[in-house]
Amino acid sequence: MRQQLTDEVSSLLARMAFHQAWLQIEASSVAGPYAILVATARAEAGAQMSLAWQQPPIRTDEGMNLGAAYPRDRSTAARAACIEVMCRRL
Repeated sequence: MRQQLTDEVSSLLARMAFHQAWLQIEASSVAGPYAILVATARAEAGAQMSLAWQQPPIRTDEGMNLGAAYPRDRSTAARAACIEVMCRRL
Protein backbone atom coordinates (compact mmCIF):
# COMPACT_ATOMS: atom_id res chain seq x y z
CA MET A 1 0.00 0.00 0.00
CA ARG A 2 2.81 2.46 0.81
CA GLN A 3 4.38 1.74 -2.57
CA GLN A 4 1.07 2.46 -4.32
CA LEU A 5 0.73 5.77 -2.51
CA THR A 6 4.30 6.70 -3.37
CA ASP A 7 3.72 5.76 -7.02
CA GLU A 8 0.53 7.83 -7.18
CA VAL A 9 2.20 10.89 -5.66
CA SER A 10 5.13 10.51 -8.05
CA SER A 11 2.75 10.26 -11.01
CA LEU A 12 0.88 13.35 -9.88
CA LEU A 13 4.10 15.34 -9.52
CA ALA A 14 5.19 14.24 -13.00
CA ARG A 15 1.87 15.38 -14.50
CA MET A 16 2.14 18.76 -12.79
CA ALA A 17 5.69 19.18 -14.11
CA PHE A 18 4.53 18.24 -17.60
CA HIS A 19 1.76 20.83 -17.53
CA GLN A 20 4.15 23.44 -16.15
CA ALA A 21 6.52 22.86 -19.04
CA TRP A 22 3.68 22.85 -21.55
CA LEU A 23 2.41 26.19 -20.24
CA GLN A 24 5.89 27.65 -20.42
CA ILE A 25 6.01 26.71 -24.10
CA GLU A 26 2.45 27.45 -25.18
CA ALA A 27 1.20 30.13 -22.76
CA SER A 28 4.09 31.65 -20.85
CA SER A 29 1.87 34.38 -19.38
CA VAL A 30 0.01 31.79 -17.29
CA ALA A 31 3.02 29.63 -16.44
CA GLY A 32 3.89 31.80 -13.43
CA PRO A 33 0.45 31.67 -11.78
CA TYR A 34 0.33 27.92 -12.44
CA ALA A 35 3.76 27.48 -10.85
CA ILE A 36 2.52 29.38 -7.78
CA LEU A 37 -0.55 27.15 -7.62
CA VAL A 38 1.57 24.00 -7.83
CA ALA A 39 4.05 25.21 -5.21
CA THR A 40 1.26 26.25 -2.85
CA ALA A 41 -0.65 22.99 -3.26
CA ARG A 42 2.55 20.96 -2.78
CA ALA A 43 3.38 22.87 0.41
CA GLU A 44 -0.09 22.35 1.87
CA ALA A 45 -0.35 18.72 0.82
CA GLY A 46 3.20 17.94 1.91
CA ALA A 47 2.54 19.18 5.43
CA GLN A 48 -0.74 17.26 5.56
CA MET A 49 0.85 14.06 4.23
CA SER A 50 3.65 14.32 6.78
CA LEU A 51 1.08 14.65 9.53
CA ALA A 52 -0.92 11.70 8.18
CA TRP A 53 2.16 9.44 8.03
CA GLN A 54 2.73 10.07 11.74
CA GLN A 55 -0.68 8.62 12.63
CA PRO A 56 -1.20 4.94 13.42
CA PRO A 57 -2.34 2.82 10.44
CA ILE A 58 -6.08 2.66 9.81
CA ARG A 59 -7.42 -0.82 10.46
CA THR A 60 -11.16 -0.45 9.80
CA ASP A 61 -13.36 0.95 7.04
CA GLU A 62 -14.83 3.42 9.55
CA GLY A 63 -11.34 4.74 10.17
CA MET A 64 -11.19 5.94 6.56
CA ASN A 65 -13.62 8.77 7.29
CA LEU A 66 -11.61 11.97 7.37
CA GLY A 67 -13.96 13.70 9.80
CA ALA A 68 -12.74 17.20 9.03
CA ALA A 69 -11.32 18.34 5.73
CA TYR A 70 -7.71 19.46 5.64
CA PRO A 71 -7.41 23.21 5.23
CA ARG A 72 -6.40 24.35 1.78
CA ASP A 73 -7.17 28.05 1.84
CA ARG A 74 -3.86 29.06 0.26
CA SER A 75 -4.10 26.62 -2.63
CA THR A 76 -7.76 27.52 -3.20
CA ALA A 77 -6.76 31.19 -3.46
CA ALA A 78 -3.83 30.34 -5.76
CA ARG A 79 -6.15 28.26 -7.97
CA ALA A 80 -8.62 31.16 -8.23
CA ALA A 81 -5.79 33.54 -9.17
CA CYS A 82 -4.45 31.09 -11.76
CA ILE A 83 -7.88 30.57 -13.32
CA GLU A 84 -8.42 34.32 -13.46
CA VAL A 85 -5.18 34.79 -15.41
CA MET A 86 -6.02 31.82 -17.65
CA CYS A 87 -9.44 33.27 -18.46
CA ARG A 88 -7.92 36.61 -19.43
CA ARG A 89 -5.00 35.24 -21.46
CA LEU A 90 -6.22 32.01 -23.04
